[in-house]
Amino acid sequence: MSIMITMGVDIGQKREPTAICVTEIDERRVGRRRVNHWVVRHLERLPLGTSYPAVAQRLSEVSSGIRHRIAGRPYLYVDATGIGQPIIDLLRDEATSLGSITPVYFTHGDQRSQERGEIRLGKAYLVSRLQMLLQTSRLHLPRTAESERLAQELLDYEIQVDEKANERYGAFRVGSQDDLVTALGLAVNKEPRWVQVF
Repeated sequence: MSIMITMGVDIGQKREPTAICVTEIDERRVGRRRVNHWVVRHLERLPLGTSYPAVAQRLSEVSSGIRHRIAGRPYLYVDATGIGQPIIDLLRDEATSLGSITPVYFTHGDQRSQERGEIRLGKAYLVSRLQMLLQTSRLHLPRTAESERLAQELLDYEIQVDEKANERYGAFRVGSQDDLVTALGLAVNKEPRWVQVF
């Protein structure tokens, strides 16, 4: 069986740091079925204000470490909602070490669609997918300081509905962040095609 590695990246801007999550998809047997489990192998939050070229360099370093470990490249999912195509192009300039890069644009609702190499992902979809993986014990976190921060972000993550029934997703309390949750959600955003699931 081959090893599949995914990376989710929430690119930071002026007020939020960049977050990186690396997961290894572990195929496990449950009776006659094969079920995917996501084992988080790396969580990292870059210092606030890290430049985009420095982010690209760090992603290249992480990807290089993966390549040496498994002799393959990760699938990279990058939140491109607020940063746009120029940053994706910058990351693709590093493509020799980064592997497959898919821009993800967050939308309203609970749908996920993929077309022409881009993903449109509803925040409600991301939240429900993370809840499903957690509740079915298919998401495995290491015991690290970053994992503890991620667990706190999951607790702080909220859905707010205004008087016009518009939904907002995120960590809204002062001092709270949701970049690690977003990076994790990007890393686990879809089931691989090569296994059967429930």
